[in-house]
Amino acid sequence: MFHAVIDYGGFDGAADQLHVTQSTVSHAVAKLQEQLGVALLELKGRKAQITAAGQCLLERSRELVRQANALESLADTLHQGWGPDVRVAMDPGFPSDLLIHAVRQCSPSLHDLRLSVSEVTPDGARRALHAGEADIVIGAQPVLGFAASFLLEVEHIAVAHPAHPLFSGKRDITHDELSTHSQVVIAPAQHGGGASMGESAPHHPGSWRVCNPERAIGILRQGVGYAWLPRFQVQQALDARHLRALPLAGARHHGTRLYLMCAQSVAAGSVARQFADALQACSARCRQADAGQA
Repeated sequence: MFHAVIDYGGFDGAADQLHVTQSTVSHAVAKLQEQLGVALLELKGRKAQITAAGQCLLERSRELVRQANALESLADTLHQGWGPDVRVAMDPGFPSDLLIHAVRQCSPSLHDLRLSVSEVTPDGARRALHAGEADIVIGAQPVLGFAASFLLEVEHIAVAHPAHPLFSGKRDITHDELSTHSQVVIAPAQHGGGASMGESAPHHPGSWRVCNPERAIGILRQGVGYAWLPRFQVQQALDARHLRALPLAGARHHGTRLYLMCAQSVAAGSVARQFADALQACSARCRQADAGQA
């Protein structure tokens, strides 16, 4: 009521705005002054004027009210799943460029968006959704009970170092021959076992499990093993002749379809939902660009 007295020109104006009697306002201000031990207002004629101490406390109290309102608003938005923090669990084969494009698309309206991104296997994606550990999941397999939207298909090719023994022959390599050599498989450690990007984990001796494609490429460049990796992630190494595509008999590449799923706590209009929509829009433009180049 102290604020109302100042904002509405006195006790009468405050009483009208608050729909109470003038005596109620006077009593409330008098009690506040008693509790604080300082005079907030002084009467000059028939008009109450703020004291120097009152002015100081007024400015501080307005700030406290603003902070309290902001805290209440934040609690309400977090309760509805509308907070600015968005947790994304994604397959390692999803292009990071699309994440960046989606962030830029959201930036004008979501300037305080904070992303937490982790890479997951298909099993990890399912666990993240069921356990509520992620708001958005990009995975190679739709998860039962969650709406899945197709994003894009990622082309994978088998690659190895140019000096790898697999290139010693002059004929195409069979899949049986591949099974006798070490394979490097992407299996993000933070969400447990299971190969990622649609691949089954190899069972023959000498295989490598690594947490991301960059680590796999580093190992391959040392002449160790072969790997199925997204073409867009190895194209630079291919162009520089640090790696070479294996001449396989039969299919020399395969595609992994990636899907977007949201946790059940993600509400319509929330920050997470807006970011998910941006990811879908960016992926759609990527598909259109690829179709135009085909």
